[in-house]
Amino acid sequence: VFDEYVVTSSLTAKNEQQTAAAHHTVPDIDSEILFEGISAADQQDSEAPSSEISAVIDTASKVNRSSTMPGFIKDASLDLYIGNEALRRLPTRRRVSRMVRSKAAKLKRRQTNSEAMYRKAASVPDSLCDYAHEIHAISRVTPKEEKELGTKTQEAIRLKQMYDDLQGKYGREPTDEEWCAAAGKINTEALREAIQDGMEAKNQLVASNLRMVQRVVNLYIRNGLGSEYNAGDLMQDGTMALIRAAEKYEPERGFRFSTYAMYWIRSAVKRSQTTQSRIVNVPQRIHETYKRVTKADVKLKKELGREPTKQELATACDISVAQLDKCRKAMQQATFSLDAEVQNGNKPNNIQSRKDTMYDIVQYKVDETEYEKTQRLLMKEHLISTLRRYLSPHEVDLLLLRYGLMDERALPKGMSGPLTIAEVSKLVGLKPDKVRRIIINSQKQLRHLMKEWEGFEAELA
Repeated sequence: VFDEYVVTSSLTAKNEQQTAAAHHTVPDIDSEILFEGISAADQQDSEAPSSEISAVIDTASKVNRSSTMPGFIKDASLDLYIGNEALRRLPTRRRVSRMVRSKAAKLKRRQTNSEAMYRKAASVPDSLCDYAHEIHAISRVTPKEEKELGTKTQEAIRLKQMYDDLQGKYGREPTDEEWCAAAGKINTEALREAIQDGMEAKNQLVASNLRMVQRVVNLYIRNGLGSEYNAGDLMQDGTMALIRAAEKYEPERGFRFSTYAMYWIRSAVKRSQTTQSRIVNVPQRIHETYKRVTKADVKLKKELGREPTKQELATACDISVAQLDKCRKAMQQATFSLDAEVQNGNKPNNIQSRKDTMYDIVQYKVDETEYEKTQRLLMKEHLISTLRRYLSPHEVDLLLLRYGLMDERALPKGMSGPLTIAEVSKLVGLKPDKVRRIIINSQKQLRHLMKEWEGFEAELA
């Protein structure tokens, strides 16, 4: 009976212990700190509560709890572990170091971040890092100084423009007296001094605002400018736009120079980035038209629920169908590397044999053998003799000039290959309409001899 009582008491004590532990579990404390610069307090601050709690645990451990709780076996190591865990989970005092928000600290952090970004970016050359250090060493100008520099710059530009106007008016270089009288200056020394001050003011205005160009270029780099671009070229084009803005800035209009120059910088950097985006350069207007076409295409798809036709898309973009086709064809041009290997499915290559490249294909098409050159020459001579058999000498000469069959040694210097109607008319001394009519009539006479007449009609159309 006593053994059964001890076992029952032991089980009851364990159940009560588990229930109490479930109700009094020490909550987990998230140790992840969301502030920068947080450091733990000195160990002296945490040693005092640790020693006090350890003393309390030691005092409590001296009581023999097995005498009052049947079936409970005392474990000193378990009590020590529980106490240490409780101490570890207690929140300790922490000291938060505030981020310095002074102007100098902000500039230093910005410079450090820019240097790190430049090192990671593949489109940034090493020279741009040194250039960034140099432009940050130049101090900025105040709004008052900005107006003074702009006024001096405009005065120097006005004097230069006046000199050019006088030169165009008189048909010669104006004398110093004429220039001074028109500019309202006493002598040429005052003129040269005003021009010199204006040029120095323009240089200072540009140098003190080079950070604006860097800020615009940094925006492209931060957004993932690829290695196919050169951030140095973007910086150069933006600087040229800044110089242009300094020459055209008029302080009396009441605007800050940064407000006026930012338009020039952004447009120049965007234009430079667009130019570098393709190996074969496409005009800026084609890019802008293609953007409008893309937006209109998406909009019409949503409205119509189908693919829009060319006429609908051209009408929405306010362009013709021919311009739409030209724009799409220009933007869909693809480029290939001459060293790229070409795999021929009909001619499987051996492992040890060398694969053909694009250069091999182009070389076969470009390089002509002696036989091909001779054959082409004989064909040209046969064509000219056939033309002289059915047409007059004057008509034959016009056709030869128009389609590049005339010997280049007989042409004037600077002319070669097929000539335009305007060039042919200028060379023979006839009006362009007259030359065009003669060529069309000559082709009509040769219609029964030409199997590809439709191609000539398409070319003339």
